[in-house]
This record gives sequence, C-alpha cells and structure tokens, in this order.
Amino acid sequence: MLDNFYKYLETEDKLYLKLANKQLREILKGAGFGILLVLPFSPITIPYLFKRAEKLGIDIIPSWYKKLDLNDEENKLK
Repeated sequence: MLDNFYKYLETEDKLYLKLANKQLREILKGAGFGILLVLPFSPITIPYLFKRAEKLGIDIIPSWYKKLDLNDEENKLK
C-alpha cells in the first residue's frame, strides 16, 4: 500500500492512489474484525453485524475471505 502511495507522490498518477486506497480499506476491514473478536459477547455481535450490513448493503467482509472456497482441493484440511 505504501509503495503505491509513494509512486503516486512521484508520478501524480491517480491509478496508484486508487490502488493504495483500496488496499487500505481491505486492511481496515480485517483489523475491524480483529478488534471485535477480543470484545465480550463477540459470538453474538459479529453475526448481528453481518446480518445488519447485508440488510443495509454494506460490504464489511474482506475480499481475501470471499475468495476462500472450501470446495477447492488446495483449501481443504488434510
């Protein structure tokens, strides 16, 4: 993310700024769930947040988690 931001500062190309912002959003999504896991009553609040965000049309799931497909052979536990 920082590499893309520094490239933007050097070249002033908006593409690098968009990439850096997208990566920052993904980092913040993952960090947000890390904080929620530490709080008490997280088994109740996390599913509630998922349902509420789905109802409101907000994307709170990181894209790396969406790409996981447990039906693939490489992602299965052995």
